[in-house]
Amino acid sequence: MKKSLFTILLALLPLLASADAVKINSIYYNLNSTTKQAEVTSNPNYYKGKVTIPKTVTYQSVKYSVTSIGSGAFEDCGDLTSVTIPSSITTINSFAFFKCTSLSSLTIPNSVTSIGYSSFTGCSSLTSLIIPNSVTLIDSYAFSSCSGLTSLTIPNGITTISFGAFQNCSGLISVDIPNSVTSIKPYAFKGCSSLSSIAIPTGVTTIEANAFQNCSSLTSLIIPNSVVSIGSYAFDRCTGLTSVTIPTSVTSIGGYAFYGCSSLTSMTIPNSVTNLGKYVFCSCSGLTSVTIGNKVTSIGDYAFYGCSNLTSITIPNSVTSIGEWAFWACMKLSSVVIGSGVTSIGGSAFNDCIKLTEFHCFAKNVPETESNPFNGSITQNAILYVPKGSMDAYNEAAPWSGFKDIVGVTVKVALNKTKVTLEKGKTVTLKPTLSPTDLSDKRVSWKSSNTKVASVSSSGKVTGKKAGTATITCTSVVTGAKATCKVTIIINGTVTLNKTEAFIQKGKTVTLKATLTPTDLEDKSVTWTSSDTKIATVSSSGKVKGVKYGTATITCTSVATGATATCKVTVGKVIISMSEFTLKRSRTTVLTATVYPSSLTDKSVTWTSSDTKIATVTSEGKVKGIKAGTATITCTSVATGLSGTCTVTVLSTSGGRSVEGDDDDTTGIETIEAPAAIEPFDVYDLSGREVRHQVTSLDGLPDGIYIVNGKKMLKK
Repeated sequence: MKKSLFTILLALLPLLASADAVKINSIYYNLNSTTKQAEVTSNPNYYKGKVTIPKTVTYQSVKYSVTSIGSGAFEDCGDLTSVTIPSSITTINSFAFFKCTSLSSLTIPNSVTSIGYSSFTGCSSLTSLIIPNSVTLIDSYAFSSCSGLTSLTIPNGITTISFGAFQNCSGLISVDIPNSVTSIKPYAFKGCSSLSSIAIPTGVTTIEANAFQNCSSLTSLIIPNSVVSIGSYAFDRCTGLTSVTIPTSVTSIGGYAFYGCSSLTSMTIPNSVTNLGKYVFCSCSGLTSVTIGNKVTSIGDYAFYGCSNLTSITIPNSVTSIGEWAFWACMKLSSVVIGSGVTSIGGSAFNDCIKLTEFHCFAKNVPETESNPFNGSITQNAILYVPKGSMDAYNEAAPWSGFKDIVGVTVKVALNKTKVTLEKGKTVTLKPTLSPTDLSDKRVSWKSSNTKVASVSSSGKVTGKKAGTATITCTSVVTGAKATCKVTIIINGTVTLNKTEAFIQKGKTVTLKATLTPTDLEDKSVTWTSSDTKIATVSSSGKVKGVKYGTATITCTSVATGATATCKVTVGKVIISMSEFTLKRSRTTVLTATVYPSSLTDKSVTWTSSDTKIATVTSEGKVKGIKAGTATITCTSVATGLSGTCTVTVLSTSGGRSVEGDDDDTTGIETIEAPAAIEPFDVYDLSGREVRHQVTSLDGLPDGIYIVNGKKMLKK
């Protein structure tokens, strides 16, 4: 009778277009004759031991593919130890293995694409699990309370770690989260008390509420730059957490976010954060230092309550309100600095800060207080520092008047420059000096009135962007005092040298001087280079030295504008065939000259006598004695302007006739076999004709008298 009933039911399936449950081999399946698919359905029995789910089931000659494990299919099967899931399964539905507390072996095939809500919740004996890359959805609480699970790799297809997905997996030591994940939902890893490290992917934008709550073994954490918000209770009672890096991308930190993180010793809240929620660092008893970013506008109630090792705190001028009990029971807090922006301080904000000795409040207008924010703090032993012009107002207002003494201080910021001219693309760094000078927090913020003209970095480095004028403002993060610098950006500048052409002798120097425009350039430094250092070198101060005969170009470049100027330098000399000689009155001799460098096109020279009453010289170098005495004959290169000289001594005895180059009338012969010249020299005969060029000895010449380096030499 039962068999015929099933036969009838199966025959009616196509007509009913609905699914019916049948029991095959002690497992129930939902059969759908339209799709020819089967689903492991609700569990009417208490399965024990091992279960193998087939790929297909056949009933009444109809084959059905088993494609999903239905909701609650093995729910509360406490003695189920292992399940073999076939490759035909694509979906594991809600509560499928809920509280299968003995389930220790499970392989999820690559065919599965989704794991449903609470599908493995409470499978406390499950120690290892490989989730295939085919899975794109792990629903809320899917593996919640799988306390035996020690490691987990989340597949690349997952974009969201759902609400409570791995909550209370207390044995979980490590988790590999792929970069495909962009969202970590609330309670995702709450209570994973053995989790010692976690790498949050760079694509995650929000760490939502309670995501890592009670992860007490977590010791350090780097939050990627993609994260913009940290939700309430996100790291609540992560008692092992010793360091946290919060990136500048984060704009908000929710209430209780780091509540009870008692091992944290320091915290830097970046400038991007605008709000600190209630209880955000409450009971972080290990905190000794906190840096609050200069964009935070409010500090929530109880924000730092119970930070018992905190010794000092600086609140930037961006903060306008401090909540109730914000620093209650910070019993080692001795120094407090409150910025100029604070307008209200909540009741009991600094209650029981019994070590308080100095309190700086830079608000010009006395902040409002709902009730005494200093209850239990011994303010009568502490000094209150306020702006000079506000001393009377604080003295007249309770509870501020209860301090031991109120001292007025000068509040200002000064910059090393108040006016700067820069070339486009160039930089200059501004440096601030803050008063009072003993401020523990010397942070400043920088702002440009026109970033298209000039930008300024967080360190005060100004960069020229385009021609124009901008005002750079520097503001003390604490006192709110400001200073400005007017920056003018130019496109073109010039460099002018005092010489565009210079002539120097080998071994001699000449100094070039540069003039820069605009004249009010901030950076007036220049660099010097030589096109050929073998001919001429140049120092950092523009001193040019001749190295050997030739021509080189000296270039001067403005560091600020990049503008350049050049000077053509010629290193040369003029050598006269004799450096000194004697001549009888009315007699003559001819001098010859060699001009260096030899590469000069124009080798012409001019001749002059220092005293034409003693000796004259023609344009061809013919010297004539006029009367007894000494005169200097100078030969000057027309091309270089360099000169050589020769001393002539005219004797009183006159000759009967004048013979050009008559060596009988010329004295000063050195009787040597070769000149003691250090460098190559030219050799001339007594008529002035060059007989050797750039040699180092007189070897090969007949014995006789020659002229070398302007002196007569006797070779014999």
